[in-house]
Amino acid sequence: MEDEFVKYELVLETQSSGDLIFLKSILDAEGITYFVQGEHVAQYIFHSVPMRLMVKKEEVAKTREIIQDVVLSSAYSGLKRFDDKDEEHE
Repeated sequence: MEDEFVKYELVLETQSSGDLIFLKSILDAEGITYFVQGEHVAQYIFHSVPMRLMVKKEEVAKTREIIQDVVLSSAYSGLKRFDDKDEEHE
């Protein structure tokens, strides 16, 4: 069996665990494949490491459409959404 690599793309960065939990529940309900980089580290290094929502490349457009109107608390100004125009996520 040949290894198959899955490509993920950065969709959002946040420092709010509440926002992250909310987003994860939405993505789980929609069947979106994702992982959160820094999820378990960020809580120990208070607000110095953002949590990065990484979504399977084929599902990025659908994810952006789903979360575009979601209002997040983004406490401590810790939110950055990435879209097709951002070069940072490549």
